[in-house]
Amino acid sequence: MSVQPLVVLGAGGNSLGILDAVEALNAIRPTYRIEGILDDTPENQGRAILGARVIGKIEEAPRLEGCRFVNGISSIASFRKIPEVIRRSRIPLERFETIVHPRATVASSARVGRGTAILAGSVICPEAVVGNHVIILQNTTVNHHTRVGDFTTLSAGITILGYIEIGANAFIGGGSSLAPMVKVGDGAVVGAGSVVIRDVPAGRVYAGNPAREIASSKHALR
Repeated sequence: MSVQPLVVLGAGGNSLGILDAVEALNAIRPTYRIEGILDDTPENQGRAILGARVIGKIEEAPRLEGCRFVNGISSIASFRKIPEVIRRSRIPLERFETIVHPRATVASSARVGRGTAILAGSVICPEAVVGNHVIILQNTTVNHHTRVGDFTTLSAGITILGYIEIGANAFIGGGSSLAPMVKVGDGAVVGAGSVVIRDVPAGRVYAGNPAREIASSKHALR
């Protein structure tokens, strides 16, 4: 049985979860062969992560013919770079793989975009829509009729209730809870452990219980 060569973009911590998901998928049915990792940090070149070696920089992606790709760059320090990383890879959307850990649950009526990673224990509920290049870390729930925009990061242990709209390239910190029908704008940040009961405007940073704007945050867009 042939397997698909797969390249992970980024050698940070969230790539570990993607590599773990690929290993779990392969244990059920051999599907992927990890070709390597691409990362721009000089210190990471040649480094091995869970057996996968960093084999070059992001802009070297086009030389890896026949490979599929998935993005693993999504920390609070780097999430705003995701659209630029994808652009610099010069890889068309159809060559990005959607990776769903076998211990995650995706409802048959939910829609999940290309290049998205859904890690162990997460649940995508009926009629939810998740965009392209989204990273959903472990044990996060995206409830019914919620929409998550492209390039967004949902950290671990989040509860996102129904009819919520999360814009593109947003970041939701671990352990947060979002009340039904709130809106989180493009590029907004919700701090870890927050309880969001009102809308979060685009580019702003909200944190706390209940979540309030942190105007002085370095992560806010000016």
